Amino acid sequence: MAASNGVTEGSAMTTWIGVCLTGLVFAFSISQSPRAEPAASAPPAAIGGGAPVWIDSVSDPAFALINARVDVGTLRQVGDAIEAEFSWTLKYGMLRDVQADRPGLTIPEGSRLIERQRIVCRPDGPLGYRVETTLVAPDGNRIDRRAFEPDRERRKSEDQEVRRSGSRLGYHPDPPSLVCWAVARKCDDEPMSWPPPPNHTPLENSERATRMNAEYDRMFVPRCTL
Repeated sequence: MAASNGVTEGSAMTTWIGVCLTGLVFAFSISQSPRAEPAASAPPAAIGGGAPVWIDSVSDPAFALINARVDVGTLRQVGDAIEAEFSWTLKYGMLRDVQADRPGLTIPEGSRLIERQRIVCRPDGPLGYRVETTLVAPDGNRIDRRAFEPDRERRKSEDQEVRRSGSRLGYHPDPPSLVCWAVARKCDDEPMSWPPPPNHTPLENSERATRMNAEYDRMFVPRCTL
C-alpha cells in the first residue's frame, strides 16, 4: 500500500512539474511576441539565432500606423532568399483594407497581421514576396491564416518589377531592406542597429549619383548565407 502511495505521489509531482513548465513556456512565448517592447539593435549572434528579436522598421511615433515590426532573430535562409516575419498592428485605413480582403471575417481593431515573406537581397535592391499571412486578434487567438505558393508569388513580384522598369529600386528604411541589413551585418560580424545611415546621393541623373547609389546599396547585400 505504501508503494502505491509513492507511485501516486510521484505521478502527481510529475504532473505538477509539467504544468509549471508549460506555464513558463507560454509566458516566455507571450513575452517574445510582437507586442513586447521592440529592440533597437541586435548583436551578430542574435540575428538568425532562433530566438525572436523584433525591431521597428519605422521608429518615429508620428508614423506608427505604417510601422512594421521585423523579427531578425528567427531569420532563416531558403535558397537565395531570407525568410522573415513582419507584423503590423491593424487600425484605421490598414484595418479597412485587410477587412475588405476578408469580407466574411470580423477583425477587431488592434489585431495583428503577421506576414511571412522571403526577401532576395540583390545588388540593385530587395525582391520580396509573401508565403503566409496570419491574423491574430488582440486576445491572442488566431482568426485567419493563408498560405501562398512561393514560386508563384515570386514570379508575381518579378512581373511587377518589370512593369515598373525605369525607376530605381535600391534600399530604403523599409522592412525588406531591414532584413537584408541585418543579415549583412551578421556576415560582417557586426551588431546591427536601425535605421541605417542615410543615403546622401544627390537627386540627379549623373554618373556620380549612380556610383554613390551603388556604393550605398552594397552595404545591404550579405556576403554570406545564414
